[in-house]
Amino acid sequence: MRISLITLLLFFFGFVLHAQNSSVQAELDKKLTQQFGTKEEPGVSVLVMEKGKVVLKKGYGYSNLEKKEAINPDDVFRIGSITKQFTSTAILKLVEQRKINLNDDISKYLPDFKTTHPVTVEQLLNHTSGIKSYTSLPEIMSTESKKKKMTINEMLSVIQKQPADFAPGEQWLYNNSGYFLLGAILEKVTGMTYRDYITKTFFKPLGMKSSFVDDAQPIANLVTGYARKSATEFTIADYVDPSIPYSAGSIFSTVDDLYKWNQAIFSYKLVKKDLLEKAWTPTQLKNGALESYGYGWQLGRVGTLRAIGHGGGIDGFVSFEVYVPEKQIYVCVLANTGLPIEDIAYSLLETTAGATKQKPEPVVLNASELEQYIGVYSIDANQERVITYKEGKVYSQRTGGDRLEIYPYTKDKFAFKESNSEILFTRNSDGSIAGMQLIGRDWVQQTATRTNKPIPAERVAITLSAEEFDVFAGEYELAPGFILKVWREENQFKTQATGQPPFDIYPESSSKFFLKVVDAQLEFNRNDQGEVTGLTLFQGGRQMPAKKIN
Repeated sequence: MRISLITLLLFFFGFVLHAQNSSVQAELDKKLTQQFGTKEEPGVSVLVMEKGKVVLKKGYGYSNLEKKEAINPDDVFRIGSITKQFTSTAILKLVEQRKINLNDDISKYLPDFKTTHPVTVEQLLNHTSGIKSYTSLPEIMSTESKKKKMTINEMLSVIQKQPADFAPGEQWLYNNSGYFLLGAILEKVTGMTYRDYITKTFFKPLGMKSSFVDDAQPIANLVTGYARKSATEFTIADYVDPSIPYSAGSIFSTVDDLYKWNQAIFSYKLVKKDLLEKAWTPTQLKNGALESYGYGWQLGRVGTLRAIGHGGGIDGFVSFEVYVPEKQIYVCVLANTGLPIEDIAYSLLETTAGATKQKPEPVVLNASELEQYIGVYSIDANQERVITYKEGKVYSQRTGGDRLEIYPYTKDKFAFKESNSEILFTRNSDGSIAGMQLIGRDWVQQTATRTNKPIPAERVAITLSAEEFDVFAGEYELAPGFILKVWREENQFKTQATGQPPFDIYPESSSKFFLKVVDAQLEFNRNDQGEVTGLTLFQGGRQMPAKKIN
């Protein structure tokens, strides 16, 4: 039988593509196995798709530690704030049907909900409303409060009593109250519950058989969520009643179902293209500044390509999914404990897209050349980035964040040692440093202006004896159910917040301690009798008192 040249070429290219996919799959699997495959710990369900083909679909780690059950990629996870995509799309569908207008004052739909300034539907979608986010309120987010079912009206009453964070459109601040309000608006407009609308309009037509708005019915293959107790120990995470996250984060799903959702969205089966393109456009504030967020979607980049996705976090679960339309690559990672999911997802995405960056080689600059970059750089009214130089190394630290080493690879360009982010310093006409641009994962690159503020003094640890420290050991209540534990392991002092890993703390005075991994401090308080009665946590410009309870 004669075989044509075209047939041979098609066979050849098909073989090459299969070989490339196999190679990428092996590389991705190796990365994930190294991270999750060697320990009996919670893990992840992963799906990587390229042009409709499965590159990798696999589970790593355990879905249930007590039963020693491994994660299956078909298992169901809580997806937290990925829920916002469903809420946003539902609102846009109602906009398309002319039942809602993005510029409407929300009082049109919720007349009993009072705001200091008029707030539009769009400002709820893009987190510029200024309404206080209820997830910042201890009375809502305490361990016991989160377990209790709460009506929509009860939550709206709590939110309404809170002072606004800023005037609408003036700033961008991630806000769960906004998406809770959107759910309430949806119910008013449609006459349906949020659960019924999402199920009828999205889940059933798309065949998302393993997706649920809540756990009112038993959910098969639902993994157990865990919180880290120590470096090697985990405990079952606190339960959160779905009425609390509601339309901001109550959905349960799988990697396969979320891919079905992604494909329906990006093929414009659910909402027309012009509205979705608005949802994927950076938010512009009144002062002209842009934010890498649209309507329920985060806007990132892989090289020069646009990456559109969202993450989620809820007690015991973390999630992240992202799509590159130009390459038709989709990555979804669902975890059943707190993990750096966004970093994992982007690493898988970059490898699949062939966009993994080779870290630039450092260049040698002398001390005087490096010292010119030292300074405090203002990002906005609440955030700064401080550049410091010590013992031949340069460090960058954002307000409330970790101090990270950076190194120069050419004049005015520095790379972060532990990530693919970079900093580009800009200069004035006289050659002096004017500011910086952070070249990272966000679609809109962050800029900061150099200030005349002095570098904050470096914190120096003093010596404190075991006896002097032990009076501080105990438990301190930051909020109902949210405890900060303080203790000593031989000569090292420790602290750990509920559901978080332990950290070392270092004394800088007889009553004040600091952390090195993050910009935070603890100051212990005494009464007139000299007894330790509480502490104050200083972090990110906030002062959070805690009463000693044990």
